[in-house]
Amino acid sequence: MENYQSIFNRDFYPTPVNVIEQMCASVDIKGKIILEPSFGSENIVNWLVEHGAKQVLGCEINDRLRAAAKNCTVIGSDFLQLTSDKVSHIDMIIMNPPFSRCEQHIMHAWEIAPPGCEIVSLCNYNMIGRTYGASRSVNSLIDLYGFSDNLGDVFGQAERKTDCMIGLIYLCKNGENGEEFAKYFTDEEDDEEIGEGIIRYSEVREAVQRYVQAVSMFDRVMEVNKSINDVTAAFDFSKIRFGAYVSDHNNCTTITKDVFRKELQKHAWRWVFDKFNMERFLTRGVMNDLNRVIELQSNIPFTMRNIYRMIEMVVGTQADRMNRVICDTFDMICKYSRDNTTYYGETWKTNPAHMVNRKFIVPYACEIGWSGQVSVKWEFCSEMTDIVKALCHVTGTKYEWTEVDEQGNKHQRRLRDLYEFSRDMRLEFGQWYSFAFFEIKCFKKGTMHIQFQSEEVWYKFNQIVAKSRGWQLPVNVKVKNSKK
Repeated sequence: MENYQSIFNRDFYPTPVNVIEQMCASVDIKGKIILEPSFGSENIVNWLVEHGAKQVLGCEINDRLRAAAKNCTVIGSDFLQLTSDKVSHIDMIIMNPPFSRCEQHIMHAWEIAPPGCEIVSLCNYNMIGRTYGASRSVNSLIDLYGFSDNLGDVFGQAERKTDCMIGLIYLCKNGENGEEFAKYFTDEEDDEEIGEGIIRYSEVREAVQRYVQAVSMFDRVMEVNKSINDVTAAFDFSKIRFGAYVSDHNNCTTITKDVFRKELQKHAWRWVFDKFNMERFLTRGVMNDLNRVIELQSNIPFTMRNIYRMIEMVVGTQADRMNRVICDTFDMICKYSRDNTTYYGETWKTNPAHMVNRKFIVPYACEIGWSGQVSVKWEFCSEMTDIVKALCHVTGTKYEWTEVDEQGNKHQRRLRDLYEFSRDMRLEFGQWYSFAFFEIKCFKKGTMHIQFQSEEVWYKFNQIVAKSRGWQLPVNVKVKNSKK
């Protein structure tokens, strides 16, 4: 029999049942949708399914283990590449991450988890309480949003043994997992005449018809696929197989009609948003809420009525949504604050000015890419894109505009997001770059220094947060007018 080292990496430690029981002792998993970020041999997955979990989603970087999954719905290979829109409908994350990258996995779990999500993770107990290096941010989360425990030498008699002390971390992300869109949708198949709008009524109707036609054809196509597979099976003809599959890093997984419908609907909504030229309205929160509705509200059809109701809602609530983005950004800055983050040199909880400094520092925002240059993390790029859209809204700056060339041709333009900016500029560590409303500088340890270019925009940012939360800003702050 091959040993563990020849099949798996050094971080493969299947979780014993008694440890899983301790992990789940303080959470209610019944009827919940749970993510297992590194499911391995499915020990945790199987236990969750046996004890009443509604569905378990999972990632696994090992090709053989991923292909062998039975009780887990595979949604990716590398968990660290998983984005929040894929898991906006989950209730929990329960994991035994690779200890060599434990802090990184816990921080990524926190970043992509939707509001209200509970996170339970094993770790090397030695990292708990550290106030330096990668462990510092994890321990800050524990202090603010959860607790930790020492489980002891629980892997001493496990399938694969280790003599290190095992820690347990529990976190709960603030907020309720919103279904803001659910009340705007109707399950009526209504084709009422709405007239010509931003895009032609006929284009929307055709998109709806294409969606309905594709879903209705699924069963017939799968029946034919099965027939041809059965006919060719006698020849041991397995090189070519017919069916519906989703491909992820060369791993093909058979999908059901329900999965096909949901994925098609997500892409159909993205088509609608593109056609309506709604990029400036679409924050990560909007897309995550929409994803959650599609995943959980199976009775909501992709209809003419729902499309126009959605557009009306997104546009009509833009101001509140953008102000919420700014307040969330303020909290993000303060979450990582040190003594020099706030205006008066104190942490925001005790700061009488209730203002963040023009310059702030965000950890785990970037890393060294394969070429040795700066690679900005995708989730942080999404956060910064939302911030830029919000600041465009409150300052009256155009995020999108139409440009006419010398030949009279019209071209749609928009501000570059941070991902595009970092790719196009080929950022180098330790150098300042101007990006939208900010100056940014990246460091190899993963931190990014960010500074508002304009003192006027910085003060406006703090004003919006103060107004939203009923705070009084100091009257002696002098703000110079700026053209930036």
